[in-house]
Amino acid sequence: MKKYLLLMLLQLAALPAVCQWQWPVKGTMTGENIVSRPQDRIDKELNYDHLFIAAPEGMEVVAPVDGTIGSLGLSAQTSLQRVTAYSNDGGTFDKSRKKLEQEKQLPVPLKYINGDVMLRLADGRKVWIGGLRGDILLKTGQRIAKGQVLGTVAYAYRAIGQPHISISVSDKTGKGADPMTPFGLKTTFKKAVAETIPKTLTVQQANEDFDFLISAMKECYPSFDDLITPEQCEQFVSQSKEKLKAPISYNKFYQVVRSAFTTQFLHDSHAWPDTPNPTASGLFHVPHVLIGSIGGKVIVTQAQQGYEKYLGKEVAAVNGIAAKELTERARQIIPAYDGQIQSHIDRSLLIVWDYFFLKNLVAQTAVMTFADGTTLRDQWTPVSQVKGIKPPHSQSTYAKRAAANRREQFSFRMLSDSVALLTLGDFQLDEVQLETIADSLRHHLATPNLIIDVRQNPGGDIKVCNRLLSWFIDQPTSATTHYDKVNSNSTYQCFVNCQNYTPDDKPFEDYVAREGHLGFFSPSTIDAIVSPDPTLHYGGRLLVLTDETSQSAASEFAAQLVRNHRAKTVGRETGTGYHYMTAVKFAHLVLPNSRIAFTLPLVKSVFDDEVTDRFPAHRGLLPDVEVALTYEEVYTSTGDPILDKALEIISNR
Repeated sequence: MKKYLLLMLLQLAALPAVCQWQWPVKGTMTGENIVSRPQDRIDKELNYDHLFIAAPEGMEVVAPVDGTIGSLGLSAQTSLQRVTAYSNDGGTFDKSRKKLEQEKQLPVPLKYINGDVMLRLADGRKVWIGGLRGDILLKTGQRIAKGQVLGTVAYAYRAIGQPHISISVSDKTGKGADPMTPFGLKTTFKKAVAETIPKTLTVQQANEDFDFLISAMKECYPSFDDLITPEQCEQFVSQSKEKLKAPISYNKFYQVVRSAFTTQFLHDSHAWPDTPNPTASGLFHVPHVLIGSIGGKVIVTQAQQGYEKYLGKEVAAVNGIAAKELTERARQIIPAYDGQIQSHIDRSLLIVWDYFFLKNLVAQTAVMTFADGTTLRDQWTPVSQVKGIKPPHSQSTYAKRAAANRREQFSFRMLSDSVALLTLGDFQLDEVQLETIADSLRHHLATPNLIIDVRQNPGGDIKVCNRLLSWFIDQPTSATTHYDKVNSNSTYQCFVNCQNYTPDDKPFEDYVAREGHLGFFSPSTIDAIVSPDPTLHYGGRLLVLTDETSQSAASEFAAQLVRNHRAKTVGRETGTGYHYMTAVKFAHLVLPNSRIAFTLPLVKSVFDDEVTDRFPAHRGLLPDVEVALTYEEVYTSTGDPILDKALEIISNR
């Protein structure tokens, strides 16, 4: 017996020890400050195999495991699947980044172009560490010991506003691997498995999936009753069920699911189907004349080469369906807008031509009847054969401003001796960027008029929003009712088919009930009171430019200035609700039979619950001076009617 035990001990001693990796942010605990892990979503993107770890900018980053440097470089991550790479020809990350300062066409702001290191491990795996800066001289082939400093924390991905790094792992075959278990963490990583998509669903399968979809929406979405009355819910469910009384193709069932995320039911800017529309594949067809609605009329908005003579013509009917009915059909399938925000609907009706064909993109012949009595029989063409579209949407000032904001997060310039313009492309600004804006502002405190442009701004960090507010307000902001609300502080039944939560998870167990109110509540993450910055105050006249593309923190920034009588807004209704939005945390769910994936927000964040004539319920922030949306602004104009109106207001003062 003793010999047997001794033999077992010798055999165990001969096995390789399991070596737990060191957490890469020096001085922090394993698992600390993870901001995204596998199966989370960043905006609409599924994070398949990355760990994103937040830390103060400049903290040292160390190698988590022994390895050899296989590659070094700078990378601009434009999506979770797409990266633009630059060589590390400066010798260090900081010197290489310095060389990029002269580049004019960077895919993302330089702030988000940083170093990455790939370590080859003895077992064939590769570890990728991104978001690094520093003047450490590294070279490929260099052996790196666990705990050795590789650089400092910067930014790996623009969609994550706070300083952070990324960690990902690939196996010896090059496929994505688990980045969590090596650190001793409970993993959320799932190996990629091709979903088996059924061509047809039985009556039972289709009804089971649809019932799960509706029950998940009711269970998860805390703004359900604000958006959908019991009568509307009953009507939508009844009409949808009529389509499920016989076996149904996957494509047709997908359209039933998609309709649940449109005007017909739960339309929210933070809720959507994740599975792509199968009718919008690479084989879709395009008409020679594209149509949209503006000012109550359906017009030709764009045309393929050779059909330019139809541009601007009013359309009376398509395939015998009157323009008014076409517009109403299109209105019913608009997704991704909050409450009753009209500006988003107006923009969608103008620019998304396929809504007028119920997103039916298969080959077809459309007979168009124009208001002048002429007709056009239009045989659609495969997208691969489309000739140049006129006018090119990308050439208007409207489109160019959006592109500029993606390249440059902010700018400050003088329009005249008495007017300055501060453009904010987003609210993902770091301390250096905020100080740069502050320095510009200090040099122009005597400028009597300042225009702040938050159009084409998707929002960002509320702390950045409040920091900027503090430079413009005259007194502490007025108190409003702020809170976060969820439907449950226990488990959610629908998590049985959830990608990022387990059926046992209780993501809101610290939320509490309030007497007389449905749901569970937590103090809002948004600061209720913002005080003026004693070191910097601009006291001149403020005008803020807003439109349907001013979202999230951009909408709240403008709302705070208006609410506190510090600015007037010029333009159009913001794209995010004035009173609340539903977002913060999300459930990424999958229907059990069709395997269609979808996202639902879990938290209703209320900014202000007082409804007035100035701030009507379920709307965005309405402008003080409205500039109506026009075809010319979106498609052809090289001018800027909203900015022009602001300048006119200033000159007429």
